[in-house]
Amino acid sequence: MKEAIGFSSEGLAPDLAFARYRQLYAQGADVVRLDRPFHARVTGWRFRHMLLFDRHLSGMAHAREERVTADGFDHIVLHHVLAGTLIGQGRSGFERAGPGDIVFLDTRRGHRTEAHDLHLITVSIARDLMLAALGSLGALHGLVVHAPETAMLGEFLQMLVRHAPTLDDRHDGAFARALIELLPTALGGPRDLGVEARRQDHLRREAVEQLIDREIANRQLTGAAIAEGVGVSRATLYRLYERSGGIAGHVRRRRIDAVRRALERPEEPDLAALAKAYGLGSAAALVRAFEADQGLPPLAYRARVRQDRGDPVETGTRRWNGWMQELD
Repeated sequence: MKEAIGFSSEGLAPDLAFARYRQLYAQGADVVRLDRPFHARVTGWRFRHMLLFDRHLSGMAHAREERVTADGFDHIVLHHVLAGTLIGQGRSGFERAGPGDIVFLDTRRGHRTEAHDLHLITVSIARDLMLAALGSLGALHGLVVHAPETAMLGEFLQMLVRHAPTLDDRHDGAFARALIELLPTALGGPRDLGVEARRQDHLRREAVEQLIDREIANRQLTGAAIAEGVGVSRATLYRLYERSGGIAGHVRRRRIDAVRRALERPEEPDLAALAKAYGLGSAAALVRAFEADQGLPPLAYRARVRQDRGDPVETGTRRWNGWMQELD
């Protein structure tokens, strides 16, 4: 099953509901309450290269004006409006979007949006995936695309939301490739002639991710071994992962993320077994690597998970923070 988060304001006092919702979103935006009834229902799922959210919202604004340079976000947000109105303000680059519309926002740039009786699907998409689809992202921030151009992409996103609760991670690469093909249908084709090269780079990265999944227990999963396994030169491999800090760091983060998810399972963790399963050598090496990445030892993380179990906001906040680190 996919890692998921959920939140509903139903049954909570209005002030408490808003405070908890603002806590959930603290990693990504400043949330402001408007002078109208507030309600929110959010479900989110983690895919490789993108995060998918089904959201029912009203009575609040989300702002990324002051925090843009501080948080280092580097992905594209796509809002597909199903009902109600999304209002753009400040540096958002658009005025309003209604049912059937799709809005694109760049997290490198400031924006503020208001939700008025809104039902929308929001997708946070890794910049590399967007570049593989469109070639370039110039003039994308604040772009509103209307029906019928949005029909195929919108139906794909609605299908993902319907089936997300029953999916696992095995087909994330296929969904990413489908998104690469469908995004241009809403925008009239690739944005520049470099799109084919970028798509080839995405396919190479996807081959690397699949190899890491298969070989994650292998402690000798070096850059040279990965390059040979996917049939590219080491120079090409290093170029593909240069922006994310290098292939060695990427493999290490994938190992730690696998450990993090294992620690959230109901069964008691055996650190030595986890270290072997995810290529970290010994329990002591796992503890050092996990604490360096997550800021606390694995058993302390496990204790926090247990304490938070049953509290969707604490669980959602913890997971969302991890998802954002992976995406950017």
